[in-house]
Amino acid sequence: KGLPKDIYAKLIKIAQNLGKKVILDTSGELLKEGLKAKPTMIKPNKDEIEALLGVKIKGLNDVKQYAKEIHSKGIPYVVVSLGGDGAMLVSDKGICMAKSPELEVINTVGCGDSMVAAFAVALEKNMEEHEALKYAVSIASANACSPDTGNFDPDVQKEIYSQVEVVDVI
Repeated sequence: KGLPKDIYAKLIKIAQNLGKKVILDTSGELLKEGLKAKPTMIKPNKDEIEALLGVKIKGLNDVKQYAKEIHSKGIPYVVVSLGGDGAMLVSDKGICMAKSPELEVINTVGCGDSMVAAFAVALEKNMEEHEALKYAVSIASANACSPDTGNFDPDVQKEIYSQVEVVDVI
């Protein structure tokens, strides 16, 4: 509170000038202003896209359309978290979706943050996009299966990972 609305844009530029990749995960005016600096990746949910673009999303086709619109503004990776429906990734290589298997959800707090953290790891390891999305969805899903926020059983994550399906979207 009290920081200028362009604070993330300024920080992104500093990191980029040092040759770093940047993931921006925020909302509202901070997201709108931060996008101007073209971070490497953003991870909005449907509500955040609606607020950012002043639209109403009615289904997956709208998610795809608006994520493509954001990507066209120079954002290399736009990952839209879809809650229990997984996530969609829009990049220069195309659009894909990942969905985890049916799970007993215990705690969804921190799932989005877990997904962002997994993408940070994926970017650092130069994972192929389908693999990165599968990894991120499995981490977020494992978080949802744990009563402890941001802490999950690695064996559960590996089992989920083996069942996550990634498909190209046309």
